[in-house]
Amino acid sequence: MSREMHYWISANDHEKPYLIYGCAAREGEETARMRGFELLPGIDFEIKKLPTRDIGTASSMIRGKRLEETHDIHKASKRIGHNKSINRLKKKIFGDGGY
Repeated sequence: MSREMHYWISANDHEKPYLIYGCAAREGEETARMRGFELLPGIDFEIKKLPTRDIGTASSMIRGKRLEETHDIHKASKRIGHNKSINRLKKKIFGDGGY
């Protein structure tokens, strides 16, 4: 039995990577992209397709991929921010309520 795929929204602010859930793959990548524009106005992001809905598992997959690409255990083990961290990032960039 194959696992259902999901789209995840990945962003960076030069200090920390961020990951938030986009949508189930059956809803389409464009739906995830629109959610990214809603949640992260003015912030560059990428859409990643992963076989999990669980944020912890998705974060682990992202860190594993980062290790494969960089061969740098320090970069790969860097913590990934989620929804609360995204809100702090938006406040840092746009100020309180400025977005």
